[in-house]
Amino acid sequence: MVAAFVVGIVSGAVTMAFVLSTPADVPLFTLSVESSILLWIAEHSRVIATTVLALLMSFGIMSILSNVQYILAIRHKSMQNIPDI
Repeated sequence: MVAAFVVGIVSGAVTMAFVLSTPADVPLFTLSVESSILLWIAEHSRVIATTVLALLMSFGIMSILSNVQYILAIRHKSMQNIPDI
């Protein structure tokens, strides 16, 4: 649980550094297209990249928590199988 908390703090700092590293009006990438959907993606590339990064970090934190709960369940189950002396 502590690991998930630390990962959340560190990943939040990385996300903030990523968002604040370049000017807000400069897109992260350009596609050099005139199509409306691809042009919208190019114009909003910062928001899209930040959202994808936040979703990946959330998935990572949830997987850490899930693994911790799984390990605790295995430990609890194995402790029940130990006979009393």
